[in-house]
Amino acid sequence: MLAKKLLRVILLASLFALPSAYASAQAGANRLFPEKIDDLRLVGKPTKVTFLPNFNPDDFAITGTDARAYVGAAGEKFGVGVIKTRSSSAAYSLLGYFTHSPAASSPAWGGGPWRVGTVEGIGVLGITARGRILFIKGDTLVDVEGVGEKARSEEALRAFVKQFADAMPGEPGFVPVLALHLPEWDKKLREGVGYAVTLPVLRQEAGARPALDALSFDGGTEAVTAKYGDARLVVVEFPTPQHAFDADAAVTRRIEELRAAGQPVPSSYKREGNYSVFVFDAPDAAAAEKLASGVKYEKDVRWLGRNPHAEETAVRAYTTKMGGVILTTLITTGLAILVCLTVGGVIGGAIFLSRRARHAAQEIYSDAGGMLRLNIEDVNTPQTTRILGRGDD
Repeated sequence: MLAKKLLRVILLASLFALPSAYASAQAGANRLFPEKIDDLRLVGKPTKVTFLPNFNPDDFAITGTDARAYVGAAGEKFGVGVIKTRSSSAAYSLLGYFTHSPAASSPAWGGGPWRVGTVEGIGVLGITARGRILFIKGDTLVDVEGVGEKARSEEALRAFVKQFADAMPGEPGFVPVLALHLPEWDKKLREGVGYAVTLPVLRQEAGARPALDALSFDGGTEAVTAKYGDARLVVVEFPTPQHAFDADAAVTRRIEELRAAGQPVPSSYKREGNYSVFVFDAPDAAAAEKLASGVKYEKDVRWLGRNPHAEETAVRAYTTKMGGVILTTLITTGLAILVCLTVGGVIGGAIFLSRRARHAAQEIYSDAGGMLRLNIEDVNTPQTTRILGRGDD
């Protein structure tokens, strides 16, 4: 009986917590609008961002939206739509979706196609179109559209977006670490990659791949996909080794089932750390293996509590630092001694050679077979006052 009452209390608390969490996220979206930007003022009541009919906000972990407008004294107007997501990776995935959505191909956007990149003069990651800029900062995507000829000019639009972005919290220019682990990642980011935080989005980006049906995106799983010639690479990152182990077993079973049924299977599949690496449509097994081997997993160990090896790590770091200081001191001292000896040798040698040359130029009497001798009797020094001159008696 007590257990049933406790379960009822937990269920009621969950029902109240869900609207509260959404309201909190929605309030966070509302707070992103400054009352004034330069000489433009916030007007009107907030409204929700309107998506396309086939768009599912859950596919991009959207937690709240808000749309407002800014109007200036000269009549210029900017419409601003704010979409908050659960993470910066989800915002990046959403930005990638808009680059090839039906809306991006419409005449209002200039017909596309668009590529994600750093917006010039603003320093945030986004896409630009005629009279419109979409960008992300932190876990938020912002859509700014100029209304009217003056507001749609590139100079006015960029100036407004710059000030709006500077007032927002979050990291500008964010790119998920997983995307940076793609082979030739810098080139692929310029060409455009597909990023997903849910399975439906991964299916949209990578195509219909039955082997991917075995994946679960619970707990923060993320995926990135890109084309390499005719082949398509898909890398899925799991939050823990246990998630990766379970997913590897599920994918292996799924591939065996597809192979037994005569259905398409990946050209290559392997588990690399917390990654599951798929290669589809490769021309041959060697090319598939080469592409898959280009993905490397980098370990990132984090302690939930106090790190038990913190003191050991600190001692090791201190020892390494002091060893470097001592080595640098010895090298510097050795170089200083070497320089002093070199300079002293050069100066001493110059003085020696100078005196030797001056000595060799003098006609000196010697009764020691040409060797030097002590000048005890003043024989070596000419005494002109004691020598008789020519014609003297």
